[in-house]
Amino acid sequence: MIELFQSILMLDLLGAVGIGLLGGLMHGYTGWGGAMVMMPLMGVLYGPVHALAIILIGGMMVSAQLFPWAIRRVDWREMMPLFIAIAVSIPGGTYLLFLFNPALVIRIIGFLIIGAALVQLTGWSYRGPRGVVPAAVAGVTCGTINGFAGLGGPPLVLYVLSKPDPPEQQKANILVAVAIVCVGAFISVAVGGGVTGPVAARGVVVAPAQMAGAWLGAWLFNVLPGDFFKKFSLIMLIILGFVVAIF
Repeated sequence: MIELFQSILMLDLLGAVGIGLLGGLMHGYTGWGGAMVMMPLMGVLYGPVHALAIILIGGMMVSAQLFPWAIRRVDWREMMPLFIAIAVSIPGGTYLLFLFNPALVIRIIGFLIIGAALVQLTGWSYRGPRGVVPAAVAGVTCGTINGFAGLGGPPLVLYVLSKPDPPEQQKANILVAVAIVCVGAFISVAVGGGVTGPVAARGVVVAPAQMAGAWLGAWLFNVLPGDFFKKFSLIMLIILGFVVAIF
């Protein structure tokens, strides 16, 4: 009986490592989306709170791995209000995660993701003012949803991609925002009691797979054309939106 129980745990952990590899690949290539790949699948194994904690442990390591590249390319003047808004709004989203069952809300977010990405693929993009208020709105939306469900990438990505910056700068802006999300959300989950010993151990085991996937994704970004980056990001939004919505 003990051996059977241990084998089941091992299968769960192997599955988590595979999920981490896919999430890291997405994170390394696009600068975002790792949690969107991992959260629905990891939530089946460990529940939403513990799944988010596991994902964030590896996410912080991946962000540290990619941060030196991003820090030299980020547009601080444009993005600082968004970064601050993300950091301030994460704890409120995490509070809701502990307070409510996020299953229905995650499905709603999935449909919103699909709609937003489809609009972008049709050629529409945000043409309104770009300043403190629009950036703060995008940041609060991103931070709240990330703190609640780990799925706040779309408002961030749509806002960043709507400005015709070079793909390298777009990715750098996203990477720094995701790094803030990972650290802020992890602190909030830990304060809420979601980071237990077994959860931390699983996160440490999964993290190397996330980092390996991120390295491969970063290499692909340097090899593939810049226009492909934007199209791939939007197509992945649609696919992941469907995954989240029907999960």
